[in-house]
Parts: sequence; structure tokens; C-alpha cells
Amino acid sequence: MDVRFSGRYRTLLVVSLMLAAAAFAGGSVLAQKGPPQPVKWSLAIEPASAEVASGGKLTAVVTAKIDEGWHVYAPDEANVGPRPVELTVVKNPVFTAAGKFEAPEPEREMDEAFGQITASYTDEATFRLPVAAAAGAAAGPHALEIDVSFQACDGSICLPAKAVRVKATITVTK
Repeated sequence: MDVRFSGRYRTLLVVSLMLAAAAFAGGSVLAQKGPPQPVKWSLAIEPASAEVASGGKLTAVVTAKIDEGWHVYAPDEANVGPRPVELTVVKNPVFTAAGKFEAPEPEREMDEAFGQITASYTDEATFRLPVAAAAGAAAGPHALEIDVSFQACDGSICLPAKAVRVKATITVTK
């Protein structure tokens, strides 16, 4: 029996066989599973123009969007166990932190995962970090990068502490 497929059907057959093989091997191409990522971080700049004079200051506004049922720990969390939110300007010749970051008032309640009262945020939290541009910074666009360290828990499990980097382009003026 001689079976031949046209180009279009041959492509469909090959793709179908590849997907079936991947699913059979346990490594589905369609749905790769990994640890949950319940917190999404973003960076905005004030002023919104994202411009700062050489030697001037601006504010980095870092926001966490937290999935329902999850929380992250406040920077003033002093208990042993959970990793609090921490913001660090990535070392570079143009930008440095110009003080401590401001954080919203956290919720304080018994955390069953740690068996103690903890300070945390649910839904959304916005942090404000003052940033200085170096006095001798060259005019033009420069990358501001901030590392955010945190730990997310849902009341019964805690993910390992994690660090993410958020970035924005800032224009330095003279």
C-alpha cells in the first residue's frame, strides 16, 4: 500500500507526531509546569517623563501585583523565617539609592506557615525608592535596574526566597 501526503498534510502530520511524542515523554510542549509565580513586579518612574538632571533625584516606584491567596512580607518584618521585601539599586556609575525606600503599612496577623505574627501585603503593594543620578553622569539614556528580593506564601506553603530585576530607561539631562 503506497500512502502519500501532500505538503500541507505532511506538515500537519509531522507537527502532530512531535506533539504526541512530547506529551508521551512527559515534557508537553503546550503546558510546561514549574513553580507558581504569584507575584508580578513592575517599575515606574516619577516624574513620569523619566528625566533627571545630572546630580538630581527621582523616585523609582516598584509595584507588586500579588495573586489572590498569596502574600509577600513587609520590609519591617523582624521575625525569624520569612524573607521581607528588599529593594537594591544594581551597582552602576550613574544611579544610586538616595535613602531608604518607603513602604505601605502592612497587615499584621498570625502566619500559620511560620507559627508567628507577621507583617505582609496581599493583592498589591507599592514601594517608593529615592534614586540619585551622579553629578558627572553623561547626558542621554541610561538603564536603572533594581533587584527586588522577596518571599511569597499562601498560608500553607512558602516558595523559596526569590530575586527579580526590574528595569527602566532614564534620560539624564545636563
